[in-house]
Amino acid sequence: MSQLKTLGTTMTNVFEFKREEEKVPHATGEARCLDCKHEWVAVVEAEQLRAAEGWLECPACELTRGRMKYPFAPVAGTHIWQCGCGSKFFYLAYDSVICPSCGICQEFPK
Repeated sequence: MSQLKTLGTTMTNVFEFKREEEKVPHATGEARCLDCKHEWVAVVEAEQLRAAEGWLECPACELTRGRMKYPFAPVAGTHIWQCGCGSKFFYLAYDSVICPSCGICQEFPK
């Protein structure tokens, strides 16, 4: 603990916070348990999220049935669809995929 003098007063209880050598990327966002339906804000190391294939431990029921509510980017090397307009976001319907950017509908044979 160190002491600082400012404007004639002495401040004590000043703590130094040291940064970690290596910064670890984290993911944060709303999560929901698929078992008990509990919702919370999750903060997890990105590598830990990848290793667990996206599953999180629910703080309420303690089961590993939690998922992030909103999607993140896929793991590097994952093959993804991309529309001819460049969009990577789609609406999935029972028998088709619709690009919300250009409106193109790709239908699947039955």
